[in-house]
Amino acid sequence: MMKKIFLVVFVFTSLNAFAQLECKDFMDGEFYIPKGEGISRSFKISRNGNNQIEVVEVNGKEDISYGTIEWIDECTYRLKYDESKMDLSETHKFINAHNGVLVEKIEIIGDCFVYKSTMIIDGKEVRIDGKICKM
Repeated sequence: MMKKIFLVVFVFTSLNAFAQLECKDFMDGEFYIPKGEGISRSFKISRNGNNQIEVVEVNGKEDISYGTIEWIDECTYRLKYDESKMDLSETHKFINAHNGVLVEKIEIIGDCFVYKSTMIIDGKEVRIDGKICKM
């Protein structure tokens, strides 16, 4: 009986080890960013190649933003907002004027890509950590 239990635990552990997500799994698809420290609302993200669509609910209405992604490698990218697809808010203009947001992987935990995002503002690095999770 103990051998059977050990075998079952071993098989499930092995399957989980092979199921570990990689950075490339976060390059295309449907994701969400949960509300957290430094992030006031959760929102959904749809990625296809170098394009990103962000959807957040504000006062009962969906607010949609269109971004462009410059992939530096599979784990690092720079996000800017696409003025050809939307009217940029003051926040979007500010982000773009500061060369976008640089997003770098810290680690992957389960279905989530834990990241640090940075911008250089007045010569100082401003950092917000968060996570992007697969839907």
